[in-house]
Amino acid sequence: MHPAHPFPRPMSRRGLLRAGGLGLAAAGLGPLLSACGSDDSGSGGGLSAKVEDTQAGTAGAVIRPISEKQSLVGALKLSYVAGTGPGDVQNKLLSGALDVASMGPIGAAVALEAGADVVIFSASLANHVRWLVPENSPYRTIEDLRGKKIATPPKNSDAYRSTQLSTAVNGVDFESEYQAHPGAVLAGLALFERGDVDAIITIEPNATRLVAKGARQLSTITELWRKGTGSDAQLLLNGQGGERSWVDANKETAAALAALRLGAHHYIADHPEVLAELHASYGVPATEKKAIALLPERLAGIYPQEWNETSFANLREQLKVAARTGLIKSVPDKTVYRSLG
Repeated sequence: MHPAHPFPRPMSRRGLLRAGGLGLAAAGLGPLLSACGSDDSGSGGGLSAKVEDTQAGTAGAVIRPISEKQSLVGALKLSYVAGTGPGDVQNKLLSGALDVASMGPIGAAVALEAGADVVIFSASLANHVRWLVPENSPYRTIEDLRGKKIATPPKNSDAYRSTQLSTAVNGVDFESEYQAHPGAVLAGLALFERGDVDAIITIEPNATRLVAKGARQLSTITELWRKGTGSDAQLLLNGQGGERSWVDANKETAAALAALRLGAHHYIADHPEVLAELHASYGVPATEKKAIALLPERLAGIYPQEWNETSFANLREQLKVAARTGLIKSVPDKTVYRSLG
């Protein structure tokens, strides 16, 4: 393990607060884990990059083991930075501790408004955010939960912003009509399992673990989006993003990362059973056999198979709705996504 290096182009604390909603001091910096050789700076020549490490409790946790087992890494020299999941990785990207991290369109637009020029250049995940209540809950719809206490992911996470987006498109102001309790994903799970909240909005694989234990799934963000827009498209949660200057200066590396990601996604589509086999990477213990059996069924569809104009149309629509409903000031003049093909 190596200590995190100083940030090459640090944003001010004010900029981080505006762009992310959480200060970097609150998030903390995890240790840097080198995946290949001793280069842990992300700037040691060749196809080097500092990327997110596998994080139990997140849907992206299987990408590293699949890419390594299937020899998808190729000539890439990846330094893996440990993190704590949604919200934290966005902070690390904005600080320079990561070259590449998950970033949704609204997050990229908010960052641009704050002076951080982030561009999304590759597929990452389709939306996998779910609304759940305890098995014995009297609430049957998300409308029933208005005014109730709900555990959510951090406010600067793509999961939280997509929750705001999917309710806004249905004429609901999430923050004013629900008692949101945002925080780290594991903290939200603890609140839910102790009965301190009436519901939880959470990501996979945690939603599947709760369903396997008896929790009821009321809705998904994608279902709410489709209801409010009339679209039948798959709602994207995020893509792989980086500072535009880094992507421009490292196009070959970025293209290789994009190819690795789609390669892993295609492998999942062809072999969905691998998601059950990699349950430990997700953080699902072997004792939770029902949850493990549900993983291929519930998660295989959240790994997009393309990064093309269809993807960009989805991101554009999200930005238009976000601007119309006041989640961002306006659709950015500068495009926050691109193709490297």
